[in-house]
Amino acid sequence: MKYTFHPSSANAINSLVYIISAAASPVFGFCIDKSGKNLFWVNAGIIITLGCHACLAFTFINPYIPMSIMGLAYSNLASALWPMVSLVVPEYQLGTAYGIIQSVQNLGLAVISLVAGIIVDGHGYLMLELFFLAWLCLSLIAGVLLYLVDAARGGVLNRSARKRRLLEKALEEKSVN
Repeated sequence: MKYTFHPSSANAINSLVYIISAAASPVFGFCIDKSGKNLFWVNAGIIITLGCHACLAFTFINPYIPMSIMGLAYSNLASALWPMVSLVVPEYQLGTAYGIIQSVQNLGLAVISLVAGIIVDGHGYLMLELFFLAWLCLSLIAGVLLYLVDAARGGVLNRSARKRRLLEKALEEKSVN
């Protein structure tokens, strides 16, 4: 056993990610609305989470530190990721799109929770962290590929907020004329 925390302390450490994420998400949402560059922020969140899981796997740093940082990274990721749907899906299909995304996310969380329990029971927490690191590496590859595809198609998902406002203004003027 790497850490020797009492179960109540271990539970508090696990909860820290979600408590921090809940508190920080509105702040990150506001900042991302003001800056734009959603794909940049998504990939930054993935990289930070990757670093946190690497710390948990390969160092003896107090887990309060990487788990707190991971809570911030989760806030950043969600605040940048979810709004991108409305940038690429027509308004009349947004409810369906968000419903499908939520279903896939919940299915993934359920399956990953079961698999995580199996990994811990059979192979321990280091293997669990390696499992999470592998998925984060795959996520980063997908994020970089999405960045490249988006850039090749005009950069809709990674526009700055200023460029988005200018484009909206130009489209409004065009529709009035």
